[in-house]
Amino acid sequence: MSNYFASGLPYSRKLIGHSSCVNALAFSSGEGRWLASAGDDRVVKLWDLHQEDVTEPSCSFSVECVHSCIFHIKSICLFVRTPSLCGSVTLKSYDKILKYDLTRYTTNRLEGDGPTQSYTQHSGFIRSVSCHPYQDEIFMSASEDGCVILHDARAESRMTRAQATLQQAAEFSGAFFHPRMEHLFATSDVRGNVRLRDTRMAFGPLRQRTKDGVVLKYATRIARRSVATYIRPEASSITWDPDGTKLGVTFLHWLPTIYTLSDCYPIAVCSGRNLPDGSPSPADARSFSDSTTMKHGSFGGSALITGDEAYYSSGSDDFRGYLWQIPPVATLENERQIIGADDWLNGNEDGTVDNAKREPLAFTGVSFSSEKYVPKELSTPLTRLCGHLSIVNSTLIHPVLPLIATAGIERQVVLHSPTPNTPWATNLPPTPTTTRSLPSLGTMADRSILRLLMRMSTIMEPDESMGEDARSITYFDMILQREGERDLFALRQPAMASDDDTEDGYDIEIDDPSDDETQGAAAAAGRGREGATNLGDDALGS
Repeated sequence: MSNYFASGLPYSRKLIGHSSCVNALAFSSGEGRWLASAGDDRVVKLWDLHQEDVTEPSCSFSVECVHSCIFHIKSICLFVRTPSLCGSVTLKSYDKILKYDLTRYTTNRLEGDGPTQSYTQHSGFIRSVSCHPYQDEIFMSASEDGCVILHDARAESRMTRAQATLQQAAEFSGAFFHPRMEHLFATSDVRGNVRLRDTRMAFGPLRQRTKDGVVLKYATRIARRSVATYIRPEASSITWDPDGTKLGVTFLHWLPTIYTLSDCYPIAVCSGRNLPDGSPSPADARSFSDSTTMKHGSFGGSALITGDEAYYSSGSDDFRGYLWQIPPVATLENERQIIGADDWLNGNEDGTVDNAKREPLAFTGVSFSSEKYVPKELSTPLTRLCGHLSIVNSTLIHPVLPLIATAGIERQVVLHSPTPNTPWATNLPPTPTTTRSLPSLGTMADRSILRLLMRMSTIMEPDESMGEDARSITYFDMILQREGERDLFALRQPAMASDDDTEDGYDIEIDDPSDDETQGAAAAAGRGREGATNLGDDALGS
């Protein structure tokens, strides 16, 4: 697959069918026959990649018509577990989860009256839904109401609503089961906390809960040498790689960051400092950036087969998707810099350069006297995925085929391929290699204009070159002009070195779990590092 990806995926097809921006993509598990897409048009579409030439969805259904209480669909998670069209779909809206049984649907026709189950426990916007790796009837959801809820539809389940809820003050932005070890799950929140937890310690009666289930706290504090503060950027989404050895975190106003299961400090960050050919990106050209919308990255490649290839993909504000090849973990650990506190303050070592200030940045523990970790910067993407006129929010690598799906502000899904003829399409056209320039909007970027543009469809004459998405594209152009490429340290509230985050109950010493499976879970995927349950004080405070 590396040879295919190295070609740059220069061919593509646009899947047309939605009437508004596409917010979420999901491939069915296993061989990935089905691609599901969902958008602001309140329509879910299923595309069959076993067709010889995919041009239309095999199944479409309107959630608004099916269930009148749902008025805005934001994401989709597939529970399909076999190659045939069977299983269930779970949709997340503002505060409700609907489960649809796909066996009730046939091509272009809806059978049945609506969702088979509805879950209404959340009181805030739902940010993620994650399926249990082995049990179809178990899944968890994370919401901006500060709750992660473990849903168990099995008849023998006796867990009460309170016992199935993990609650904190900060809004959760994600919660995902580990793909192999069923008791582990990772969470992220808007304060930048990323945690590895154990369901047996996080849920159930209060007497059996321990430290909110936390077994490892990933370091997300970023230090700048010139200031006596650190910043913890907002973690907008997280994702596991297929075998659960790596965790990718998307931070707002920062770079995609790669952690390993058992190491609290990151081993890599992904940037667009260089072009795919290795030459520096021109100073006046736009490159990778994540400053506006919520992005969702993905891992992929043939790691499940050969164990030596891994890839990570993410959308960007420069109207492209990016794909990086991830070197072996041992290589990244060897190339990561560990800088003593004195050397860091004296400027004896360099860190990841902050483009806005040209100053070194590093990940740090809770104390400024702790060592600074500078992960390897993967500055040369393997390829950049074009074909969009505006921001790319979702990039999804197919689990088997050399195929990447991208979506964002526009109403179409783009499928990227290394060859013009594929198992799912023939005679694919070349993808344009250039992207649209961001226009200078001047005073139009004022917030009052932004509000008017949202409310009035007649505020602008449509630009025919941008098609039916002209209004949405122009609106986000204005946001990019106002919010894009800003200094992280100017945007986030600095946390002083004395802060210990005790209001969240996180930065406290974690006792060793007595259960052998939990105690050895993180160490099982580690590369010669200590397990998650016996890290040092600096790691526990991160």
